Amino acid sequence: MVRVSVVMAALMSITAGVLWLKREIPNPEPAYAERESPLVEARGLKPLLETAKPAEMTAYAAQKELVPVKVEPQPDSAASAADALPVWLATDAPGSMDRLKAELRERGARQMGDAVRFGMLKLAELLAMDEKAWAAGQKTPAANENEASALLLTYYLQQLDRAGDAAGLTAFMRALAKGMPQKRAVSEFILAGRSLPEFERELGLAFEGNGIGLQFTRRGGAVFAP
Repeated sequence: MVRVSVVMAALMSITAGVLWLKREIPNPEPAYAERESPLVEARGLKPLLETAKPAEMTAYAAQKELVPVKVEPQPDSAASAADALPVWLATDAPGSMDRLKAELRERGARQMGDAVRFGMLKLAELLAMDEKAWAAGQKTPAANENEASALLLTYYLQQLDRAGDAAGLTAFMRALAKGMPQKRAVSEFILAGRSLPEFERELGLAFEGNGIGLQFTRRGGAVFAP
């Protein structure tokens, strides 16, 4: 009887110990524990600024402000003036004449043997187009002509104008990046001493010699005045 009492007392002690362990350690077998995904856990985390001590953050900010910041000079490139580009410069102009012709065919150009013929907005009107006029045209059939005209002008400036080295376009974009007004930059670096009729004629002849016949059209919008 005494042995039974001792065993029962031992079992009760063991049971009590197990219950205590379960209360202190909810999941005593971590190998089988389920874990929330990192995204779910992240939702419960406080933002960094809420967990940091204000005094320490202030001291860190003051120390950070004393560190000199070295600004590397940015290279002169098309990207440096991207935000200032006018709407009549296309950022996705084709890189070859064949691809340009294919693009014009998709936009409705007439096929004439190996050549194509397409209607292009007159340069005086194209160069005068701003963001507002461009956006308004996007809601009309004029959008196709506007976009194709921008592709043609951009391709010409990149590969056919003067020496074909895009020097005028590069100088134009550098001037915009430095804050020169767009109208003045067009006059100095795009037209570069040529009148609008002369510039348009040169562009038309250059494309004609490469199998793209252009018929310049006017819709009655604003006109660029050098």
